[in-house]
Amino acid sequence: MLFCRYFTLILLLITSLKQVVAQDLVLTGQLQNQRTHLPIPFVSLGVKGKNAGAVADEKGHFSLHIPATLANDSLTFSAIGYQPQVFAIAQLTATQQQTFRLLEKAMALSEVVVRARAAKIRRIGTTTHNPFLWGSVQQKGTHDIVEFAKFIPLANTPSHLRQAHIFLRRPTIDTVTFRLNFYRAGPDRPAERLVERSILVRTVIQNGWLTIDLVPYALTLQTDFYLSFEFLPDKQLPVPAFSYGAQLGGAALVRTSSLGTWKREPGASLTAYVTVQQ
Repeated sequence: MLFCRYFTLILLLITSLKQVVAQDLVLTGQLQNQRTHLPIPFVSLGVKGKNAGAVADEKGHFSLHIPATLANDSLTFSAIGYQPQVFAIAQLTATQQQTFRLLEKAMALSEVVVRARAAKIRRIGTTTHNPFLWGSVQQKGTHDIVEFAKFIPLANTPSHLRQAHIFLRRPTIDTVTFRLNFYRAGPDRPAERLVERSILVRTVIQNGWLTIDLVPYALTLQTDFYLSFEFLPDKQLPVPAFSYGAQLGGAALVRTSSLGTWKREPGASLTAYVTVQQ
């Protein structure tokens, strides 16, 4: 009997040691501009495609929880207007690096051919909502995002983007911070970033349409794209913060982690559209 007790104790110790060795990681630090050393706000970071991500705060500080199973993977930093950087997670845990400086991109302007003709104002996307369909915006953690995208077909027609619209329901907060992103259209979901402009909007929300003025950004596109509304984290927000409207048909595209995978949910699409001048 005594031998059995000792044997059981040894097994428990071995199991405990394995749990200690396989502990999850928490990486913290600050993102800065390589040239000015000023903080870069709201940088996306994560293990690409593994749904382990976070977003830096307005002063560039971040805290990222990484499961032990991803300890041998790589961490990517991605910010609009900056070159992405990739680090081996094992290297970061060994060096305890705390400051990360990103290099600004050289911005190349794409050519858009505009033909002389009478301009028309059009609404492209889903402009109606079903009162019995909606989706809730919930944060998985206090450092991560919720992002949902809408396909916008331009059919190779030069279009000046004037406004972005999204239908919101039942907000439990007064204000919210969005980042608007524009992605190239992949086969059935967003691909790489199309517009290297940081469009951050902190606004009052209520039931009904939320409209964001795009005129100051002078955006002209002619290729099909995905418009996304990236809900940035706020430690003070209740869960859920609000719901978004939907309509039957199509598919909803959502991701709940920075640099994570897009989830395609067929059956209903996001009630959102853009107003363009063509």
